[in-house]
Amino acid sequence: MTFLNSILLAGAAAFLIPLIIHLLNRRRIAVVRWGAMHLLQEVIKQKKRRVRVEQWLLLLMRILLPIILAMCLARPVLTALRSLPGFGKTSLVVILDDSFSMRAPSSGGSPMDQAKAAIQRMTEELPRGSDVQIVLAGGSPRTLMEQSSIALDLVPKALGDTQALAGPMSANDAFQAAAAALSKATNGAREIVVMSDFQQADWKAFAEGASLPALESVLKQEPKPAITFYRLDNDITENLSIASLELSALVAAEGQPVGARVRVKNHGKRLWQDVALYLEADGTRLRTTRITVPAEGEVTLSLTHAFDKVGDHALGVRLEGDSLTEDNAAQAIVHVRHQINALIIDGHPGNEPLSGAADFIELALSPNMATAADSKDLVITTKVDERRFRDEDLRGKEVVILADVERLQGKRFTDIEKFVKEGGGLLVIAGPDIDQSWYNRDFYRNGQGVYPAAIKGLGSVGPADNPARILMQRFTHPAMTYFNDARGGRLQDAEFRTWITWEMKGDEVKTLFSLDRGAPVFIEKPFGRGRVIAGATSANSEWTNLPLQMVFVPLIQRLVSHLATQGAGEAALLVGQPVRVGLKDGKGDEVFELTDPTGKTTEVKARKENNGVVVESAPTREPGLYEMKAKDSSEAQRFAINLNPAESDLKPLAESEVEKIATRHEGMLVRSFDAYQRLDRSRRHGTEMWQAFLIALLVLLFGEVLLAQRIARA
Repeated sequence: MTFLNSILLAGAAAFLIPLIIHLLNRRRIAVVRWGAMHLLQEVIKQKKRRVRVEQWLLLLMRILLPIILAMCLARPVLTALRSLPGFGKTSLVVILDDSFSMRAPSSGGSPMDQAKAAIQRMTEELPRGSDVQIVLAGGSPRTLMEQSSIALDLVPKALGDTQALAGPMSANDAFQAAAAALSKATNGAREIVVMSDFQQADWKAFAEGASLPALESVLKQEPKPAITFYRLDNDITENLSIASLELSALVAAEGQPVGARVRVKNHGKRLWQDVALYLEADGTRLRTTRITVPAEGEVTLSLTHAFDKVGDHALGVRLEGDSLTEDNAAQAIVHVRHQINALIIDGHPGNEPLSGAADFIELALSPNMATAADSKDLVITTKVDERRFRDEDLRGKEVVILADVERLQGKRFTDIEKFVKEGGGLLVIAGPDIDQSWYNRDFYRNGQGVYPAAIKGLGSVGPADNPARILMQRFTHPAMTYFNDARGGRLQDAEFRTWITWEMKGDEVKTLFSLDRGAPVFIEKPFGRGRVIAGATSANSEWTNLPLQMVFVPLIQRLVSHLATQGAGEAALLVGQPVRVGLKDGKGDEVFELTDPTGKTTEVKARKENNGVVVESAPTREPGLYEMKAKDSSEAQRFAINLNPAESDLKPLAESEVEKIATRHEGMLVRSFDAYQRLDRSRRHGTEMWQAFLIALLVLLFGEVLLAQRIARA
């Protein structure tokens, strides 16, 4: 027998209280002999014997009362009644990996099909009174039902009606969700079954010794739940996938070519030859390219397309060839605009062409206009001297750029702050002429101002030292992902001699990329409904040669495009992420409609968040195109949802590695339902006995009252 709350057994020591009271209240009886005593002696002797027995019985009852109460509160579990009819009720939590890899076709059915069949048989064989909860572990773990269900026949049906996610399995988060479900369990016998294909991408780190803190916490529960790792078979190892699709621009003008860089990956040992790759625009197939992908290798190619209509357009690619088709497609959204209107505030105009910071920024944003080319520039710039800047200059502008502006005086400063707070974008590129004390005192204002961080000072390298360079890293910011491939431009070729250093506070400030000295080059922070990006170096050649590099043009264009389209969302999201839209003008009670790739429409309500209003859907479940529009409106905003490429490598862990994980966490490994059934029968699960102790407690209380009354009458 074990106890769920063994610490409460200490309460049994309260039995000493009635015993001590009894000993203290014992009285010495004075014997007085009188003449007729011998006539009553026998009667008194018999009555005295009966009263003594009743008193000892009353003392025993009073001693047992606190002991049984403590036993009841400690929730005893009897562990040897599994074989008897009516016993063995179990609280079962199944952690089901419902990630994309579980849907891979296999000769014995997909791993997900195998899992559903096994869960149905488990629920059929559980004793009556058992309860079941399913933790769906693909992407962000969530429970199948609001609470554990004792209607066991309904669990497989609920599982069959649930859409699977395509995100990687998060094992530790899944065990955390399972621990929360077990904390509400009503039965003494408890079990966690982990059902997964044990894909290397999800589990290799744990096989190599990484900890699972949530599982370790579960194993400290009393009684300790049984842990079973159920490995599902997947015999498919060959797979082609679209590993990434990156656009050359987040937003484009009408007729402006947009580049799409596609990476196709081969996850198997077979050479794929003459594979068809289709370029699609808004669901229409445009052209076909034939590619060859080496074994366990990849191919990268660039494609272009120009849209001639304003709006949100889908640019996508699709593969043909292998049996697992869901990861053979990827799409991204191109926001086609007439133009983006940007205002450049020139802090220190140069005396010669291309000497001031504003000159380099203007050229980078409007290269076709500067060279009299036939192509149209997306960004239309207006340049104004800081001394002549007025609030009328902000009308119709989406982005404002401060180029080496020393300070903003009076109303000019408040106009800029109001512009950003109401949804505008601000790009601040500093230089040698800025007033650092003003930036900190008024522009940053201890975190309450529009500037993202406090300036600590300047960093620099000596004339004889090697220049600082941009740190080699994989960029994750949506404005920077295009530079992950050298064909998008080599930011690492730029040299830096001087730069601003910041003291960044708060989680809202994000670094876009940094120098190899550790100093951020660009940082970003939301402000009101708008957003601010600040640069640490000059936009001319005084501190760096970055403006002289070809990569400066796409860098500035992508930063400005990002600021101008911040409410439009990213080019593509991953399955499991929500669709999210920021409203420039909203009350927080608007109703929107989200249409998924299958045509199903759900209502989404706007809500207030910080200083703005956002519309955010539930996590997406399927890849494809989604549309969000206000109810009773015809204008829709489009979103592309793609599969997580980490799930496309179907290689599973070796059985010995899964065995390591199971052994380290006191669990058992099975590979079929028959093996699980044999293991389950060999275990001794517990039955809680607190109900029986509660009945005994009530009986003792009733008996103690009756016996005390009887003794009192005597």
